[in-house]
Amino acid sequence: MVSTPESKPWARVETAAEGRVVHVLVGGDIDQDSLSVLEGALDEGLAKTDDTAALVAVDLNAVDFLGSVGLSALIRAHGEAVERGRSLAVVLAPEHKVARVLWATALTRIVTVVDSVDQAVTDEPEKA
Repeated sequence: MVSTPESKPWARVETAAEGRVVHVLVGGDIDQDSLSVLEGALDEGLAKTDDTAALVAVDLNAVDFLGSVGLSALIRAHGEAVERGRSLAVVLAPEHKVARVLWATALTRIVTVVDSVDQAVTDEPEKA
């Protein structure tokens, strides 16, 4: 696959929602060759969680292509989040082409998919 400037994978990890969310932003094409970008961002996001920021919101709105290895990485990160007592949600506009992939593969039955970081915060269950 030839990488154009628009499809070159990138990632950024930051806090959001007044420090209650670790926001992982990912863009470009995520396939076997660029999987390390997504995995690195997910690992960094999970590492930054704490009792205040227990939610990792993975924003895929700038992703142009998400291959099966990317889906597997999201499932792995979700499992790790649960093991740590944290939450993980995918942020993606419903009309985005990647959203169709998440629905078609039933990933939405495993990982919470929301329209915005604010919705992820609102939908997150309260910690006891």
